[in-house]
Amino acid sequence: MNEKFSLALGFLLLGIAGYFAYEIISWLALSLKDVNPSVGAALIAGAATVISSVYIASYNSRKAKERVAFEAHREKKAEVYNEFMGMVIELIRNTKEGKEGDDLLPENIEEFFYNFTAKVTVYGGPGVVKAYSNWRSASANDDSGVSGLPLIDKLFREMRADLGESNKRIAANELLGLYIIGGKSEIAKDANNAINSDS
Repeated sequence: MNEKFSLALGFLLLGIAGYFAYEIISWLALSLKDVNPSVGAALIAGAATVISSVYIASYNSRKAKERVAFEAHREKKAEVYNEFMGMVIELIRNTKEGKEGDDLLPENIEEFFYNFTAKVTVYGGPGVVKAYSNWRSASANDDSGVSGLPLIDKLFREMRADLGESNKRIAANELLGLYIIGGKSEIAKDANNAINSDS
């Protein structure tokens, strides 16, 4: 209901703005009708210059504010995403060392996920929140965690994109592959197989 109201209001305001623009142009045309053509051309060129200058200044100011806000937010995002990367690296290291059961999981992992979920809810971009949600759902339904590995790669990619980094020329599963390729544990082998089958 709110979206329909907002859309209708937007069209109404656009119509009003168009009407006023038409009236102003009509008034200017009538006013300039009896003016010398060279003076009229100069007035139009001057008005166009002033209008475009105001628009460009306003656009640049808005972009500068957006950039400042992005940079301030980016630092906090990077800190939150690095925490997640650290946890994943510790988990992968534990699997490569052949740890099992409770020894496999990093300490306080449940507390970590409560905290990380709160932080990603506030600081994560839409792509990161969606990828994290997909990975958590898949992880809850798979005890081995292997089926969720490509989703971690997707989450890594979304984190990079949210920080303004390009993923161009980085193949799917390549980021996760940086950590697990060459691992000798069974989970690492399964992960390599999962990544290769999804490539």
